[in-house]
Amino acid sequence: MSESSARIYRNYIGGAWLASLARRHAPNINPANAEDYIGDVPLSINDEAIAAAEVAAHALRSWRRTPAPARGALVLRAAQLLAERAEPIARAIVREQGKTLAEARAEVRHAIAYAEFCGAAAAMPEGATVPLSSAGRFGYTRRRPLGVVALLTPDWSPLALPLERLAQALITGNTVVVKPALATPETAEWLVRCFADAGAPSGVVNLVHGASDETGATLIDHPAVRAVWIGGPHADIAGVRRQADMRDIRFMGEHRDVNPVIVLEDADLDLALSGVIAGAFGNAGQTHTATKRVVLVHPVADAFLEALVARVCAMRLGNGLNEQVSLGPCTDEAQIQQALDLIEQARAEGAEVLCGGVRAHDGELAHGFFLRPTIVDRVRPDMRIAQEAAPGPVLAVTRVESFAEALTLVHQPQQLVAASLYTRDGARMLRFTDDIRARSIHINAPTTGNEPHLPVHHNTLLDFFTETSAVYIEYGAERGRLQDEGI
Repeated sequence: MSESSARIYRNYIGGAWLASLARRHAPNINPANAEDYIGDVPLSINDEAIAAAEVAAHALRSWRRTPAPARGALVLRAAQLLAERAEPIARAIVREQGKTLAEARAEVRHAIAYAEFCGAAAAMPEGATVPLSSAGRFGYTRRRPLGVVALLTPDWSPLALPLERLAQALITGNTVVVKPALATPETAEWLVRCFADAGAPSGVVNLVHGASDETGATLIDHPAVRAVWIGGPHADIAGVRRQADMRDIRFMGEHRDVNPVIVLEDADLDLALSGVIAGAFGNAGQTHTATKRVVLVHPVADAFLEALVARVCAMRLGNGLNEQVSLGPCTDEAQIQQALDLIEQARAEGAEVLCGGVRAHDGELAHGFFLRPTIVDRVRPDMRIAQEAAPGPVLAVTRVESFAEALTLVHQPQQLVAASLYTRDGARMLRFTDDIRARSIHINAPTTGNEPHLPVHHNTLLDFFTETSAVYIEYGAERGRLQDEGI
């Protein structure tokens, strides 16, 4: 598609799809072929972000009083529409984000599953009754929505991750303004359109395109916004956190992490090999749960790496719409340059690049943001590549002498997004779950992949999007009157 014939994305504010008033636009291009110009993303003006926040605040008055099962029914209807539109949505993800078609279809399935779970969960009990210290008193807890929520979505998961946050915010009675990543506006429009077509009342779900440091900042500054969730790079998250702290509103950020896998000498090496490849190179290594570091004990290191390099070098790069392709591009030029910088610095510091480490320039790959899948061996803990997640198909390898050394190596003061261990030893499995600080802990499985119904995921978002009150009811005097009347 030529630039002159590209579509211009629209905002969705107060129940209407509106052409933006923006005079500036960002290009939406296919990362597998930069000559495929998909559309123009409006860098919405401040007044549009303000309008979205204000209609969301107005809609909150009735939405928060809508019975929770009815709110869940909206999410279930949206899940049905996602299922009916699954294939065009998956193809939109491939074209603007770069996933393979199989990966995009998997993301759509995950989004549908979470929406179905979340819609059903809306009717589940949400409070607790508790015995109090004296007779004639009754106590219980209840959750209330925070208000207007701003969702600043990432490009690495343009549908599933935003859907999870949107659905949870809605069933708990909040209204939402979505500000999608500049690289994935079309997927965001598909998502919001499913909720609009499912019957979301005017103002309950809104969409405003723009940059995080402009449109996003204006949203967060609006007094009606009471919570902000962002997925993206560390720098973007840090700026949003500072802004949220200044306003004293809820904040949650999700970023790529240096998620480790430990492979021990007693592991099923074929299973570990498949798991590391899926975690490190699936979705071109760009998700926040992607494996970025593998720690190998010496007895298995050489054999494991030999097999790993052989399989990784055989991966086929290309446009994800070709179902023979196993690895898509990085999402944009900035991400591929960041990955190359990390690789070159590691090489300069003494690491050994076993495969990849360069852009792919052959044939049609020259027109896209393709990085050869990369394995960097003999990475020390003090190297930058061991501490910073490369945004692409890049895996750092460290060799150790023992399980104890491996645990010490991957220990982090902050909680990791995910971590995995491959072993047949039950005691080591339990030791790993005791010692590792990670939100998702996997045993003999990749770092990627979560189930929506596990409480750690559901309850974390439930707590984030609500505030809880303790309610005390004194009925002692009334009970005495009823007894006097013989009731």
